[in-house]
Amino acid sequence: MGTLIWLFGRGASMACGIVWAVPLACVSLPRQDLVARIREALHAEMSNATVDTGPYRRLLDMLSRRTATGWRHRFLTTNWDTLLEREVDAACPIECPPWLESSFVFHLNGTVQNVLDSSRRSCFLLESDPIDTRIAKLESNLAFASMTWSDAFVVVGMSFECATDNSLLTALGNVPLPVEGSRWIVVNPDESALGTVCANIQSRLPNATVIGVRKGFAEWLHAGLSELQELGVLNSSHA
Repeated sequence: MGTLIWLFGRGASMACGIVWAVPLACVSLPRQDLVARIREALHAEMSNATVDTGPYRRLLDMLSRRTATGWRHRFLTTNWDTLLEREVDAACPIECPPWLESSFVFHLNGTVQNVLDSSRRSCFLLESDPIDTRIAKLESNLAFASMTWSDAFVVVGMSFECATDNSLLTALGNVPLPVEGSRWIVVNPDESALGTVCANIQSRLPNATVIGVRKGFAEWLHAGLSELQELGVLNSSHA
């Protein structure tokens, strides 16, 4: 029993209909201009009629009905979009339910969200940024601390390929805390990417148990999240 950490990458946003990626023609822009362009484009994408956050809604519904006693969930993402918090806020408008450790969605690489005070929020990070671009902020520090004390993770559509994301695994492997013997479920429909992510996690955390699920996010939800039931995080769908 404890807290299950959900790490959402681009694959989760793609399942909701956001297929936009930074155009190659923009990567040569000055960094400040590129970040501004990304924020503008993603704000437009999130309002697009083709975007459907149904997968997030289905996930929250399943967790609310089936989470086993003693388990809670915390959501972290490397995505810049705010589709997930849109659904969390809609599902939990008044108070945080007992199955959810926090209704706040932690953005490890920054967000397109406009906030009055950004001093405590994670820095906006690009895939091309070197590792030392990640500056300690309250949001990212709290997210990392929760990861080190957790022994159960789900990774959805995240590759850990860029230096900034890969550094998270490296840092986790350097702390003698519960994460050392953690259990990981990695969800990715691409066989090659799935194998790479699983091997990457295993190399950083040799005592961890890593389970690969070759499915897309929506497909895995439709299949019933049986791997979480086997871990004891979820009750049977027939309970």
